[in-house]
Amino acid sequence: MLKRLKTKQFWITIARDGIILIAILYIFNLYQTRNMPDIAPALYSQLISGESVELSQMIKGSPVLIYFWGSWCPICSYTSSTVTELSREYQVITIALSSGSEEQVFSYLKKNKYHFPVINDPDGIISQKWGGFVTPSFFIINSHGEISSVTTGISSEWGLRFRLWLAS
Repeated sequence: MLKRLKTKQFWITIARDGIILIAILYIFNLYQTRNMPDIAPALYSQLISGESVELSQMIKGSPVLIYFWGSWCPICSYTSSTVTELSREYQVITIALSSGSEEQVFSYLKKNKYHFPVINDPDGIISQKWGGFVTPSFFIINSHGEISSVTTGISSEWGLRFRLWLAS
């Protein structure tokens, strides 16, 4: 086995397979985001904490991460901890899609120790405006109100940090 790890052909095969996997994932993400807008739709709403939030005011300082998630989504349980970390350094708005009442969403956040601002979207109205039918979905909005990046599914903290940096 160790002898095989040292061969050039082995590493060429690993590199080729990695590039093919990345290409497939990229094409899949393009397909999932095909109907999403280029300019961020207006977003003015009330957080479950009672505060008002307006995207047009937030983007004046730095990029904003918009995160669509659901309490029922198993992948979101993985990515939400990443969003909690990012919300300590970046502006973040999250939208809980079809996750119950505000009390249920608040209870879910508390139970899982997630700390980020949340708009409850029980009927999916906000999600429809944004074309965010896949959870989780990450939209990064630059200071011009343009959607500079859309990612669906699992995304790493460093990948999101990089996209936020590019948008600033």
